[in-house]
Amino acid sequence: MATPLTRNDWLEKGLHLVGDGGPQQLRIDTLCNALGVTKGSFYHHFASQPAYVSALLAHWKNTYTQQLIDAVAGLDDPRLRSERLSQLVFSKDMRPEVALRAWGNSHPEVAATVQAVDAERIAYLTDLAQGMRVAPSQARLMARMGYAQLIGIQHLPTLVTPEDALQMDHTLYQLLSTQGKLP
Repeated sequence: MATPLTRNDWLEKGLHLVGDGGPQQLRIDTLCNALGVTKGSFYHHFASQPAYVSALLAHWKNTYTQQLIDAVAGLDDPRLRSERLSQLVFSKDMRPEVALRAWGNSHPEVAATVQAVDAERIAYLTDLAQGMRVAPSQARLMARMGYAQLIGIQHLPTLVTPEDALQMDHTLYQLLSTQGKLP
């Protein structure tokens, strides 16, 4: 007998499907077919498709943001924490995030979640830069520049490899930190 699907299995499959084909892949029938199960299995874990979408957004926020922050929290040196965070970020499949950002243009709940994630990440990166003794106003600018670079890289998967992304991140950090004061 097959192992029963967990709530997490459903959410991980949803991230994969939305990344491959967009939000239309999150219909209950499509999800059930992709997992080879009946609708009863879906309704065992989720009350409705909108409830599934809400859970999926929370799962994305957790796995693409909080788990990464938690993974580097034990590193005392902010520079090492920043380097390791970059490695973790650029090792992730970026397709789900690209799809969710696009979907946010037409779905208010998705848009609100993306906006909250952006704010949380920029706040974290700002704190990280301040831990490297960057002035608060410049730390926020550094955080936004690095974050803008990440979002751009997400949209260029055939042009920028994960290795390229790490090198670009390192180079941006070097440029910003050796310039002394940002404009």
